[in-house]
Formats: sequence, structure tokens, C-alpha cells
Amino acid sequence: MSNGKKQELKYFEKLNISVLSIDKIKELIKSNIVNTMRCWEKGKEVQRVTFHIIGPAGVGKTQICGQIRDELTKETGQKWDMIMIKSPVLSRDDFLIPFPVTDNGNTKFKMLYSDFVPTDHDSCGLFVIDEFSRGDHNLQQLMWQVQNEYKLHLYDFPKKWFVICTDNPDDQEYSMDYLEDAAGLRRTLHIYSEVSAAAFLRFERIAGYHPLVIEFIEAHPEYVYDFDSQKVGSVYANPASWEKVSDTLWGFEMNGGVEENLNKLEPLASGLLNTSKTRMFIDYIKSREAISPRDILDKYETVKKTIAKYVKEGHNVRLGQLMDSFISFLVDTKPALNDERLKNIGTFICDVPSDTAAILVTKTDSYDRKSEEFKYMTKVHTSLFSSSQDYKKKFYETMTAIGDKAASNEALKKGR
Repeated sequence: MSNGKKQELKYFEKLNISVLSIDKIKELIKSNIVNTMRCWEKGKEVQRVTFHIIGPAGVGKTQICGQIRDELTKETGQKWDMIMIKSPVLSRDDFLIPFPVTDNGNTKFKMLYSDFVPTDHDSCGLFVIDEFSRGDHNLQQLMWQVQNEYKLHLYDFPKKWFVICTDNPDDQEYSMDYLEDAAGLRRTLHIYSEVSAAAFLRFERIAGYHPLVIEFIEAHPEYVYDFDSQKVGSVYANPASWEKVSDTLWGFEMNGGVEENLNKLEPLASGLLNTSKTRMFIDYIKSREAISPRDILDKYETVKKTIAKYVKEGHNVRLGQLMDSFISFLVDTKPALNDERLKNIGTFICDVPSDTAAILVTKTDSYDRKSEEFKYMTKVHTSLFSSSQDYKKKFYETMTAIGDKAASNEALKKGR
């Protein structure tokens, strides 16, 4: 029976919509636009889809709109423009104003449209409504017409302009005024952006983020978005703030180097990540002995001595954190498995103490059996089991023996 407390549904659960990483959403929208235009070229008149991207602040919703514009320009050979409006700071009057004109002595009103409205009917572009649900009611009503009819009052948008709107989820962390009636929900295709360390890392590398940021997120993918700090109202790490930290580090590189400017990083980065995450990041930079998950995957021989040193000196907490980060890295990035990588993974697991190696079992077991994470880690295990005798003997048989002993002890307890 219920304890009387109603479990709060997450926003994407309440709307019952798909959840994808931000880079997959970008590809989905871009391909839909391309397919729509191809239909028109072949004489099939299909309607334009308005996408409503919902996701945590700083995850990259507005950023991908610029990427879609740039990539469509490159891939279609046509120049794509973009108009982005910020709903919280605009009003209905910023878009259209009735202007009195005299015609044969009669006063009429002509509608004047602002620079926010695309007027070149031969152009291609994206009309992006940023933070749609934080606009006032009158502006939302006007933007609903844009989303549903591709019109502003009596003015038709150019045919090759597409509308995208973005929002934060309607959760307790955000102030929203979203009108969830049937009409509002039917106007757009809603899709939710999850926080994905793998997607963030892919973007980081393309965008040229500072290597120290890339390495740190590879080692600690759980810090790409600091939900815990966000929930208590603290400054919190997120993809947008990591980009600013990266820019700060590149600035240091141009003026003496990161190490020489490290004393300036804490006051600068703590306002972006918060103090505790900044100190963890600085500790990571200072500890050049730090091992990244990619080191284990692709060049284990270069870190094997350090692992052995941790084992010998009993740094079990550090080893546990490293194993946890390595498994998170594997399930987030799902790297292709070849003989060399399998050898490195197996050797690492066999080199650490059994209680550290057991994290592989407990963490894999925590994933839903139908999830891609569970399937990937099962693939890792079966591949290692069939290819490595050391893995089979030192890890699998040890874990089996520990499990059998635990089961035997439990049976003895019950038999008393």
C-alpha cells in the first residue's frame, strides 16, 4: 500500500516522449529538414515539423541550432541563416506593431514587422525560440502561431524556414509558465535531451576544448553535469560551464601556461563549477600521475607500474574510484573492442585487488537488463572470458568463489 507520498514524475515521463543525447537530436532535426526539402523537390508537399527540444540548462540545446545552420549550409550548398529570439526578454510588441496609415481620408492600420521576422522568401533558415516557456502569455500565443502555422498574424514565413524551440524541463529547478493544454502539446514535436558524457566528449574534441578538460571528463564522466549541486541551488558544473573553463585554460596557455597560472584558476572556475568541483579539477591537474580511463583502454603498459604502486601502497579508495570511472567511461563511450583493448581491459582487472575488481560485477548488475549499458558490459565480459585465460582464472573464478562462499555462509545462517 502507498505511504501517501506521490512519486514525482520526471518531465519527460510526464509528457511520455523520447529521450536522446543532444548530438542525436541534432542529427534527427537536420535529417528531417533535409528530407522535407527533398520531398518538395520531388513534388510531394509535406508539412514542416516544429521541434521542441527540452533539456537541462547548459546541455547544449541552443548550441546545436547554430551547428545545424552551419552543417546545412555546408551539406546543401545553400546559405542558411538563423534568427534566435530570447523569450524571457521579449514581448509581443517586439514582433508586430499596428501602424496607422491614411487612405482617402480613412485611417487604417498596417502591421509593421520587426527585424526578428525573416522577410527574404528565397532564403533558408532556422527560427529559434529560446526558452519558449519563460516568455509571457501574450508572446507565447504569438509564438504558438509561428510554431503551428509558420505565420505571424497574416504574414507567411518563407517556405524554407524551419522553427525550433527550446526549453528547460518543467521541474522544481526552473521557473516556467508552460501552458500544457491539448493545443499547446499538439503544435510541436517534443523531444528530451539527456545529459551524455559521451556526446559531450565527442563535441569537446570537435570543438577543440582544452585537453585537461577532456581528460578530466573522461576520468569523471559523472561531473559533466552536477545535478546534486543544481538541486540545492549551488553553482553547478554543466557543458556550458566546462566550455568557459576550457576557454580560461586556453587563455592561460597564451600567457605563460596552465601550471604558471594555476593559482588564478580557483576564483575563476569556482563561479562556473562551484568550489568543490574546481578543487577536484585542480587536484587532477596537479597530480600528473593521474590515470585516465583512455590510458587503461589504449595504452595500459604506460600506466601499469602506477597501478602496481597503488596496489602495493594500499590506495584502495583511489583504485576504486579509478575502476568506477573506467566502467562509466566504457558504458558512456562504448568503444569498439579489438584484441589489444580487450587485453588491456583484462590485464587491468586482473592487476587490481579482488574487491576493486568486484566493482565491475556490482556496477554491471546495477544496469537494467534491457539497457545498452548492460548489453555492452556483458559483451565485454563474454569477450574477455573467451579470449583471456588470466581473466577467466584470476577474475571470473575468484568472483565465483567469493559468491559461492557468501551463499554458503548465508545458508548456514538460515540453518541455525
